[in-house]
Amino acid sequence: MRKTLTFQYTFHQMAYWATAAGVVSFATAFLLQKGFAASTVGILLASGNLLSCVFQPVLAAWADRTGGNVLKWMTAALTAVSAACFASIQLLPMPESVFGFVYLLGIFTFDAMNPLLNALNVSYMTSGYTINYGLSRGLGSLAYAFAALGIGKIMSRFGASWMIWISLGLLVFNAAMALSYPSLRPLEGGEKRENHSCSVPVFFRRYKWYCISLFGVLLLGMFHAMTENYLIEIVTPLGGDSGTVGVALFIATAIEALVLVYLDKIRKFLSDNWLLKLAGLSFLLKSVLFLLAGNVMTIYAIQLLQATSYTFLSPIQMYYANNKVGAADMVKGQAFSTAAYTLGCAAGNFAGGQFLSVFGVRIMLLAGVAMAAAGTLVFFLTVEKKDD
Repeated sequence: MRKTLTFQYTFHQMAYWATAAGVVSFATAFLLQKGFAASTVGILLASGNLLSCVFQPVLAAWADRTGGNVLKWMTAALTAVSAACFASIQLLPMPESVFGFVYLLGIFTFDAMNPLLNALNVSYMTSGYTINYGLSRGLGSLAYAFAALGIGKIMSRFGASWMIWISLGLLVFNAAMALSYPSLRPLEGGEKRENHSCSVPVFFRRYKWYCISLFGVLLLGMFHAMTENYLIEIVTPLGGDSGTVGVALFIATAIEALVLVYLDKIRKFLSDNWLLKLAGLSFLLKSVLFLLAGNVMTIYAIQLLQATSYTFLSPIQMYYANNKVGAADMVKGQAFSTAAYTLGCAAGNFAGGQFLSVFGVRIMLLAGVAMAAAGTLVFFLTVEKKDD
């Protein structure tokens, strides 16, 4: 009888995404309250994204070569470094430049855990354990929503520093959950992987169609980040305000969590390749509806498409990587997938700001249609291709 790790993995997902609600989602508010200029905050956060894109595949390559139980220990170590960074900015006096660098390092090490969290799921599943990934990821989304709601209220009442204290507690729980996974036998962990895991340059040649398909992930990430982070600019001309944005994001998160719980059942009827194509088509439909939206109620209706856009794209990336990439390169496959989306988000945030500043909301939304269309086209052209 196969052993289940759904309990541990679910709480790990919940702890991770609840932490993300603090240190990532409220990073701008926290740094602004600490006296940083808005331009400096943008540079810090973009730099953190770029560092993640560069170093996640490097960490993954090392994990692939080492094999065994390195994933859980690497996850715990990154958690400890991230916690140390956030604790130091609370407890130690430091100049603004050092403060900003340490916060950037904390976010970078936290982001680096994301592909490892996915890789843990794949590693234990292939070693004979069962994990209900859809349930775990769905409850992770719910944890994010409620943590964001609670942290926002606490910050507004007691100050920005409370976000860090809450996040530190959650990071300790992250580390505990990482270390709670059972040890894998060396044979199951993959002593043989050392001889077959490829370098990063070879990875691009060995899995060329997979890597090209990640360009679609990047483009859809650009569109998603741009419309989500600048949603206030989209709804304001329609008579909306920050309250409208809050309702819209709650609708998206609620429908996302509901669908994720049933994701394993959905995958029995549709292949991962088709789910990615459906995600692309849903993003494309969202982009067109955003462009045509004439009132706030339309924006709320558009958020229901979260059920088949981001909700399919985010978790299916994990399964898709596992199917397209060899076991010896599995962690790198997860890392490149996460890095592509992260880079897309950084590019979308930058592009959205530029479009808004120079051309206005409508041109930004037209650019969003182009991003979504291009990303969908890449999926239709590549996801069915097989690398030799």
